[in-house]
Amino acid sequence: MSTDQTHETDLPDEEVTEASNDASYEEARLPVVHDPDVFWEGLTVAALKEADLEKNFIVSATRSHPAHAAFDMLRTRLLQALNEHGWSRVAVTAPTRGCGSSFVTINLAMAFSRLESVRTVLLDMDLRAPSLAETLGLSAKDSMADYLSGVIAPENFLQRVQPNLAVALNDSASENSAELFQNDITAEVLEELEEALCPDLMLFDMPPALEFDDVLGFLPNVDAVLVVAGGGISTAEDITKVEQILSEVKPILGVMLNKADGPVSY
Repeated sequence: MSTDQTHETDLPDEEVTEASNDASYEEARLPVVHDPDVFWEGLTVAALKEADLEKNFIVSATRSHPAHAAFDMLRTRLLQALNEHGWSRVAVTAPTRGCGSSFVTINLAMAFSRLESVRTVLLDMDLRAPSLAETLGLSAKDSMADYLSGVIAPENFLQRVQPNLAVALNDSASENSAELFQNDITAEVLEELEEALCPDLMLFDMPPALEFDDVLGFLPNVDAVLVVAGGGISTAEDITKVEQILSEVKPILGVMLNKADGPVSY
């Protein structure tokens, strides 16, 4: 009787090997435990120079200009709106070029970086005319088009400029940005980035909304939009048109006036 029991419970060597392989396969399919702290700490650190920031009027970084208070106010109002709705992705755009949307985006990111509990990722999504690297006085690692196409891993593309602020810069212009933005791979890449870094805020510096369909094509990837109007540049017609076009797709957080005779008002 004991011999029969032994015979029934023992597995042949091939079956043991097969069962072991199945177990290994199932184990490989299990999700890897991810620690965003480790991912943040592993990003390449890029040092910002105060002289570059002052030269390019990044007032929120140096806080040497009274205008930094306007960005602090905008930061707080924006954070309250995001927390209220559970949002984290914000596109910043303007009706036309020359309104200063990149200036606003960078200063807003710097203002957020002073909130130690808030992690922010700033991305240069103006693929036709990238400018964030030059404004920050940094060298971009690679092409944003290649990154959004899934060619580059996020840890090899992003740089950390503050303990809680990472930037995704662009070293070359691309004319097919509208098509790329509407490709499924772009959404997948951004989802991968969000899962890896778990940021509280992702700020997308976008091209002008009325020049091409880039912004309109990218909007499904964000939660809301901030519009920057240029004092002495944007007409009432431009602002109305932008609000009408964009509000049909995503909520507009507000319209900020970047004044021609002073840094900002809203």
